[in-house]
Amino acid sequence: MTQQDQTWQEISDRLEALGLKLKLHFEQSRDGDLAGTMRTLRERVQEAFDATSSAVDDEAVRADVREVGRLLADELASTLDRMGRDVRDTLGHRHRP
Repeated sequence: MTQQDQTWQEISDRLEALGLKLKLHFEQSRDGDLAGTMRTLRERVQEAFDATSSAVDDEAVRADVREVGRLLADELASTLDRMGRDVRDTLGHRHRP
């Protein structure tokens, strides 16, 4: 089994263990009402999406998101450029006699 296969197997095992732990916590909840707990979770997720939808309609929020996106893209491009130069420098030093 390759290292990558082992890593994916570990991820799978950990997710399975996490699922079991979460299931136990749901079962041990005060009221033991898994359906009620899931309904509450669904309602909270819906509220989060509603708030996000509302924020998207706000021009100031959209402007902030665009600016953050631009800054992130610029910094990512700069970082990748530096990494590329570092790799070229490293490879260039290896090939020199």
